[in-house]
Amino acid sequence: MKYVEKYGLFVFFIIFLLYFGVMTKINIAKSDIPTKTYEMKGKGIFEKDAILKQKIAANDDIYNSYFFQKIGFIENYGLLQKVLGKEIVDDKLNYRRVYKGANDTLYYTVPVKNINEKAVENISNLKQKLDLQQIPMFFVLAPNKHTINSANFPQGVLDYNTTNLDDLSKRLTEKGIDVLDLNQEFFKDKKDENTSFYKTDTHWKNETAFWGYQKLVSHLANEYVYNFNNDAKFTSPTSYTTMKYNETYIGSMGKRTGKKYVTKKDDYELILPTFDTNRTYKKYNDVLTEISTKSGSFEDVFVNKAVLDSKDPYEDKYTTMMGYGTPYEVIINNQIKQDTKLLIIKDSFAMPLSAYLSNNIKTICLLDTRYENIRKNLNRMITNIKPDYVLFVCSPSSVFYFPEMFDF
Repeated sequence: MKYVEKYGLFVFFIIFLLYFGVMTKINIAKSDIPTKTYEMKGKGIFEKDAILKQKIAANDDIYNSYFFQKIGFIENYGLLQKVLGKEIVDDKLNYRRVYKGANDTLYYTVPVKNINEKAVENISNLKQKLDLQQIPMFFVLAPNKHTINSANFPQGVLDYNTTNLDDLSKRLTEKGIDVLDLNQEFFKDKKDENTSFYKTDTHWKNETAFWGYQKLVSHLANEYVYNFNNDAKFTSPTSYTTMKYNETYIGSMGKRTGKKYVTKKDDYELILPTFDTNRTYKKYNDVLTEISTKSGSFEDVFVNKAVLDSKDPYEDKYTTMMGYGTPYEVIINNQIKQDTKLLIIKDSFAMPLSAYLSNNIKTICLLDTRYENIRKNLNRMITNIKPDYVLFVCSPSSVFYFPEMFDF
């Protein structure tokens, strides 16, 4: 019986692959794809190698574009992994391989010990330039989703996220950079990763981002002489209302495994202030052309109701607050008189946190240095913006996965 089950699954898997492969071929055959020829005759070995790589990349693009029922394939492949009891769903990109941990929570891992010394040096060099302009700078490290090294994972799977974060925090501190290490605060407050992060996504929940906002305001108040609107009501949970949407969301990790692998969709909680608010929110592209402006209440400018109301489980609910972000953004609190200005160098972890922080700050400028033109012009933009403070707010894994983000 054991052999029947084993070989039966093998045959099913082969048929599964053949079916989608044949149907994809039919899709491609029916499509009007222009034929491209690659001349190899008379070429040297290195030229032939380059041409071959171009050909492979072009074919890869064609198969990706015309793959038969791509989402259906992912979902059924995920279902097969679930039936087989697999705790790892592979991916051609190693850093996007999905691991199932305790309580059916999905994770990515950082497979090697590496804190990116070049990034540390570049951040340190930026601090030195800011010191000359008398602009303080500090680094806010968001907590890891996987907070305890190598716990909760399938046997033999190691994750260096926490180790790298601790080493990065230490190296930045050695360079004289003030670090608000929210991972350590996470431990101190005995928070639970299974309730603080989305099970199917890499991001922290809005309530965790709000907790990070509370820590950041406390850090500003305790460590810096800074003229900002530090009214206690802004950081008090009693000043907010929470709207909960049950089992509505499958995040980026769940998209890679498909919904049939996911045990339960994530809940989404929208946290909105009950006090009066008035904001202006501007978004710009990477050449600093304005692409949108919103004015109104906190909810009016920050909340994308189309995303919130979507019935598609793959709709990225994390983007309900502030969307995906753009290369350059400006938030203005029209109720604050004192002209305070904060510049945040950020990744996606800064989005909900920045919305809450705008309760306290007149102007917040956000720069996403994952965009090349923003990196190239970072120093000039800082000079033009004239911020009172510069903050980094990002996931520590960005230092590992997006080294170009810190190549300024």
